[in-house]
Amino acid sequence: MIKFLSICLFCVFALNSNAQVSERKALDLTFHQNTIELGKITRGDKKTTQFKFTNTGTETLEIDLVSGCECTTLDWTYGQIGPGEKGVIDVIFDSTEKEESGDVEIDIIFKNIDPKVDAPLFRIVKYTFELIEP
Repeated sequence: MIKFLSICLFCVFALNSNAQVSERKALDLTFHQNTIELGKITRGDKKTTQFKFTNTGTETLEIDLVSGCECTTLDWTYGQIGPGEKGVIDVIFDSTEKEESGDVEIDIIFKNIDPKVDAPLFRIVKYTFELIEP
């Protein structure tokens, strides 16, 4: 009887653990790089880069909005991004108005609701630069 109860408890914990893992993995994505170093940039120059990511979850993702500072022009993968599919955020950095070196955060808001916080899924990536005078 004790062995039977032990096996039942083990099964309950195992199932609960698997449910938590699958719940976490339902909405998941992996960026190839969370931070990109643009290096030295002469003030006034423009530099392009990309943040590439893969939908590593089990649900389809869809980006709602991507935003950065006024020095950044952004474009991204529109529409649904299925499990295993890849997406990209294209970045054009214009250093014209920058006074010093720094980093710029890019906010990515998805249409998907994150059940842990009952709000849209949200990620932040950033790029850094070293500003040099012409």
